[in-house]
Amino acid sequence: MFKRIKESEAYKKYKELRSNSRTSAIMSLGIWLVFFIVIIIFVRGINSGNSSRQINNVNSRLNNYEYTYINNQMTVFGQIYDGKQIFTISNNKYYYNGENVYLVNGKMLELMPNFDLNILKITAKMIDDLTINLDFTQNGEVRQYLVPLVNFINLYEFDVRVDLSEASNYNIIVQKYYDEDDLYKIEVDLSNYYKFNNLSNSGKLTINLYNKNKLNDFTLEYDKMLGVR
Repeated sequence: MFKRIKESEAYKKYKELRSNSRTSAIMSLGIWLVFFIVIIIFVRGINSGNSSRQINNVNSRLNNYEYTYINNQMTVFGQIYDGKQIFTISNNKYYYNGENVYLVNGKMLELMPNFDLNILKITAKMIDDLTINLDFTQNGEVRQYLVPLVNFINLYEFDVRVDLSEASNYNIIVQKYYDEDDLYKIEVDLSNYYKFNNLSNSGKLTINLYNKNKLNDFTLEYDKMLGVR
C-alpha cells in the first residue's frame, strides 16, 4: 500500500513541492493554519454548549403557572402568579399574598398565622435560583443537579440559626424534566435535608407544571378582599 502511495503522481508532486524551500514554507504555514482553525472550531463548540446550558436554565423561569405539589404527606393543587398563590389542601382553599396565608371562605379571607409557609417556597423560581449556575448531567429529557444543602437551607428556611458546617457535606438532588426546552416537571430529593434536621420524612417531592405563563391575574380578586387597591 505504501509502495503504491510513493509511486503515485500526487506523492511525487508533494515531494517536488517540499524540495522547494519557498513552496515548503507555504505548505507548512497552511498546515498550521488548518490546525488553528480546527482548535478554534473545537473551542467554540465547547463554549456553545455552555451557553446552551445557561440559556436552557433561564428558559425555565416562569411568572405564572398551575401546579400539583406531591410529597408523602400531602397533595397541593394551586396556581402561582408573580409570587402569589391560590391553592387547595384537603378541600380547603388558601390564598398566599407573598406575606401571609389566608383561608378562603366565600368572599371572606381568614388570616392563618400559624400556617407553615415553607411548603409554599419550593417553586419553579426557587429551583431555578438554586440551579441556574450549576452544571448538570443529562439523560434524555431529564437534567439532574446536585445542589449544596447549605444553599437550599439559606433559601428555604426563614430563620437560619443552626450551624451549617456539617450541612456542607450534603447535597439535595434536583431533576428537571423537559419536552425540548419546555419544563413540565420537577423532582426534588430532600432526604438529606430531613436527615440533617433529624426529621422523619422521605423527602421525595414532585411538582408538575401546567398552563405555563398563560394564567389570568387571579390575585386582583383576592387582594380586593384584603382591601388592597
